[in-house]
This record gives sequence, C-alpha cells and structure tokens, in this order.
Amino acid sequence: MKKLIKFLTSKIKYIILIYAFIQLVLILTVKTNYKSDALYYYKLAQECIEQNEFYPARQHLYEDYIVAPLYINVLIIMLKIFNSTIMISLNNLVIIIMQIMFLYKITKRIFSEYIASLTILLFILYLNTIGLLLQNYTELFFLLLITASIYFHLLNKNVYLILSGIFLGGAIAVRPAGWALLLAFISIQIYTSTKNKKILFNYFHVYSGTLIFFILFGGFTFLHFGKFEFTSTTGSVNLLLGANDDATGGFNSTVLEKGKAGYIENPDTLTYIQKGEFYHDQAVNWITKNPTKWLSLAPLKVFHSFGWDDVSLSSLLGYNDTNFLRVTRILFSERDFDNALPNSNLTNKALYFSILMISHFYYYLLIFAFALGIYNIFKKKLNTDVTSLILLFSLFATLMISITVGTPRYKYPMFILLLPFAAAYLEMKLGFGKQSIERN
Repeated sequence: MKKLIKFLTSKIKYIILIYAFIQLVLILTVKTNYKSDALYYYKLAQECIEQNEFYPARQHLYEDYIVAPLYINVLIIMLKIFNSTIMISLNNLVIIIMQIMFLYKITKRIFSEYIASLTILLFILYLNTIGLLLQNYTELFFLLLITASIYFHLLNKNVYLILSGIFLGGAIAVRPAGWALLLAFISIQIYTSTKNKKILFNYFHVYSGTLIFFILFGGFTFLHFGKFEFTSTTGSVNLLLGANDDATGGFNSTVLEKGKAGYIENPDTLTYIQKGEFYHDQAVNWITKNPTKWLSLAPLKVFHSFGWDDVSLSSLLGYNDTNFLRVTRILFSERDFDNALPNSNLTNKALYFSILMISHFYYYLLIFAFALGIYNIFKKKLNTDVTSLILLFSLFATLMISITVGTPRYKYPMFILLLPFAAAYLEMKLGFGKQSIERN
C-alpha cells in the first residue's frame, strides 16, 4: 500500500490529466438530469434569458427568496453563449481543475509538496466531486471562491489581500455560508491583535475587498432590479425549516404545506422580502416557545450533514429520485431489495450498493483522518493563522448548519478544505517525505 501511494503521488500530474479526461468523457456521454435546487437554478437562469435580464429579474420580486445571485448570473452568461447543460458541466470541469490548483498550492505552503500531492490524490478519489460535475449546484463554485480567498490571503501582500476579500465577497454572493469565512478572518484578527497587543491592519485590506464587491455587485443588482441585494435571502426559510413541529434536522418542507406554520395562502401577492419576514417571525416564535427542542435538533442537523455522504453519487449512477440513506432505510425496514431500488436488475443493484458502500467507507476513513490530523497539529503546536482560518471556517459553517437545516451537500466545502489535515496525518503514519508547516 505504501509503495502504491508513493507511486501515485509521484505521478499526480498524470493522474490529474486522466481525471480531467474521464470527466470530459462523462460530460459528452452522460445525459444530465437536474432536480431540486439544480433544476431551480436552471429555471431561474432561463427565465432571465427569456426576459433579456440579469438575475434577479423584475418577475422574481414575488419569488419566495433570492438565491445565489452571483451563480445564477454566471449561468445566464454561459447559457447565452451556448444554451446547453453541457456548457454548465464544462464550466464545472474548469472549476474542479482550478480547485485542484488552489488546494495544491495552499497545502504545499502550509505543509509540504508531498502532502499537497497526497491531498490531491485524496480529492480525486472522492467520487462525489465527479457526481457534482454533472449537476448544477453551487457547491463547486462556492468552494472555488472560498479557496481562492484563502490562497490570496496566504500571499500576504496588499493587492492580494484585497483580491482575497473580493473572492470572499463573491463566495457570500453565492452562498450565505461565505459569512463563516469572514467571521473566521475577524476572529483571527481579534485573537492575534490581542495576543500581540497591536492591531493587525492587513486584515482591513481583506474587508475592503469584500466591501468593494458588495458595493459593485449590490449596485449592479439595484440598477436592473431596484433592490440592493448582493447575497441570498434564504436565511429565514432555512431557519424555519429547522425550527418547527415537524423538523427532523434534515431537509423537510412539510412546514410549508397547507395548515402548517410556513404556509402562505396567496404567495403571488407577497414579495420575497415580505415572505422572508413572515418565515423569520414564524421561526423565532417557535424557537421562543420551544428552546429545548430547537437546541436538541442542532446535533441532528450536523448528523444529517456529516453522518452520511451521498452528495451526488446516486444521481451519477442514474438514480435521480433517491439517495443511499433512503435506500438503506427501505432495505432495513421492509427487507425488500426490489422496493429499495425499483426498476433495476440485480446487477445494477449490486453495482449501486458496492460503489456506495466503498464510497462511504472511504468517507468515514477520511473523517477519522481529519480528526487525528487536527489533533496532531494542536498536540505538536503546529497551528498557524492559515490552518486556524480553515478550521474556524469549517466550525462556523457547521454552526450555521446547526442553526438552520442539515443535508449532506452542505458539508462539501468544509470536507474538501479539511483534506490537507487528513493527508498530513496519513503522511505521518506512512512516513513519506518530511512534514513541514509554514508559520504565518
């Protein structure tokens, strides 16, 4: 095993090329089938193209919320050039390759070249990324912006720090989880400034870059929509999804049905702002009356995100209307193999379970390596501002999940950013190369 890993990491450039080629083949041969959020994003982009507007268009004033405005506008531009889902998948391929580049550079600077290569190998072996390639979710683009922000912060020059802030602003314009990185920056600045008894002004360059993005993108939205919006307004509805009588910790939209707390009789008569206020009031009212139950849901939300890992593999294997957790529940409760995976032969069932079980074994192995890698860094006092930034971002983003609602897809950005810690632990156990860590 050691020899195999050493060989693979030494050939990582060729493995990346093969990885990219396999993805290109999948893009050209596998038919995309969007569902859930992926389908909604695509619908919003097509509506804007039909109206010759950017997102949000005037007709979206009465939607339930504004969602991922930067991502939707990128979709609009791409689909105007080539109106095909292939264009979206090709863009995802470019994003994945850029993500590999940033992840390698970050890991090399804070650990070593060998650990960087091992990190990329772990990334490539994580099959859910290939599944996301053929989808239209925000995770890949969001992670790229977060990683770019961290990388340019590492370079620690004024112009790069401003760029770091701009990429951070872009991440927030894609998903509210981007606020977790801003909070991580602020926390490190406060801690380090207090420790050194002097204010670290370089962080203000990051904040100025973020503010510049907010002003420019918010102003752009105001010009065509009449509202100054630079990020999603989904916080209120997500808060309600995790704070109601039917909440389970995972995604459950029962609360929005007729007779439930989140039901709106005539939704077309209310703007997204009015709906957001309604959802917020309903959620806060429930939390006030049920504080203990709401707190007890927090670990369940985290479990729904990290406890299992079918982010996109079921869709990649052609099972668009199910996931591994649902299949497993049916199998154990009904003990019926056919009901668990209907309309498929025995060979396909065996293939599905084999791939998903191997994938989950690999996932849990990495989770274990994350924990030991992080423990090892603190034990040996190797923690730096950069490792703290990644860990604090992961912590704050997880706390955001515990407040709102959990689903496996939400943890993808944190999971990928923690890969260097798993690689560092594996390198220590395997004994290859010389582990180092850059002090910042």
